[in-house]
Amino acid sequence: MGRKSANAKKYIVSCRVNDSEMDQLQILAREQGSSISELLRKSLILLQGNTHLSI
Repeated sequence: MGRKSANAKKYIVSCRVNDSEMDQLQILAREQGSSISELLRKSLILLQGNTHLSI
């Protein structure tokens, strides 16, 4: 059995992207020194702080 984490991730979210979007995600993650998953988590936090933005 694995270790218990204080902030366990128990959900998987999937999304289809095209080649260009995947390239952008990979470049941004590499520039940030993180994974695509972590990049998307950080993006969520940034979007929460900018509630005036519309998507």
